[in-house]
Amino acid sequence: MPPHLVAMWREHVTTFGTADDGRLFFTEQGRIITYTTYNRVWRETRALALSPALARTPLAKRP
Repeated sequence: MPPHLVAMWREHVTTFGTADDGRLFFTEQGRIITYTTYNRVWRETRALALSPALARTPLAKRP
């Protein structure tokens, strides 16, 4: 991983910690993130990250 991403990862872990089982991403209650939540966030993020023309293509349609 590039050093700047390692720094971001370390900052995230310092700020938010990990779940009891070591997972990096978890709900506020410490539970596993559900497929529906993950899917919703992926769609929203994809729409923000891609231009409208690319968003109409299959590029990164599924995680």
